[in-house]
Amino acid sequence: MIVNPSNIRELRDRTGLGLSDCKKALEECDGDINKAVDKLRAIGLAKADKKSDRIAADGLVAMHLSENCGVLVELNCETDFVARNDKFIELVSNLASIAQKERCVSIDELKNAQYNGTGTVKEAIMNGTSILGEKLELSKVCYLEAKDGVIAGYVHGDIHGLGKTGALVALQSSGDKAKLQEVGKQVAMHIVAMKPEALSIDDLDQAKLNNERSIVEEQVKSLNKPEEVTKKIVDGRMAKYYEEVVLLEQKFIKDDKIKISDFIKSIESNVSSPVKLSDYKLFVLGQNN
Repeated sequence: MIVNPSNIRELRDRTGLGLSDCKKALEECDGDINKAVDKLRAIGLAKADKKSDRIAADGLVAMHLSENCGVLVELNCETDFVARNDKFIELVSNLASIAQKERCVSIDELKNAQYNGTGTVKEAIMNGTSILGEKLELSKVCYLEAKDGVIAGYVHGDIHGLGKTGALVALQSSGDKAKLQEVGKQVAMHIVAMKPEALSIDDLDQAKLNNERSIVEEQVKSLNKPEEVTKKIVDGRMAKYYEEVVLLEQKFIKDDKIKISDFIKSIESNVSSPVKLSDYKLFVLGQNN
């Protein structure tokens, strides 16, 4: 049968597949666009399944914010070439938008969400695998909310909220929202640069903390100092350790004379309200966070 060229273009716009594949599908489906979409989706799923054992080690981290909630999403591909492809960028941007809108807190929730009325996110990713020729894998998603305050964020190499490393910050405050957003972005930039392991000392993994103190105590013991002096040295070295791994104890990258906790305290007068840094999230491409 002769296929209407406008139907071929519409099918290509809906599926992202090549003109020849769309023309063939329409011919096999007697020109029915909806049937052709289903057929191409099935072909795409089959192609994606063949790539399921390949390693997706590159990709992008995407961020999407509203005033009091935000998400980070990591979508992986096999090469940087595909990570810079417009279709891949569009896909990961859409995933972040959907995750924020649907308040997705897990990969399964996001995969089962609807993707722009054309099936599920899971199907959209598989279709992307077929179109781009590489395995695509949704590896991480996080959702952060501040009921009385703002969520701010930063993605390094930020191109429309996309990059290789990203952070979200929750600031609890009734103060000026625009100023809080700017402060939160600065803290998020610090997090991306310094990669803290915990928000506060109390949030550190206790087993890891105990192990670190044991190592320090063993090192100091060899100095053969009096017990009181030894304790002060151990406490001093542990304080240095906290400065390395605890966000609130770290020196602020924009002013190394103050800690992050001091920086947060210092801006309260500017926003006309107490401010609490209550949580943060950090995504580094390819790492378990």
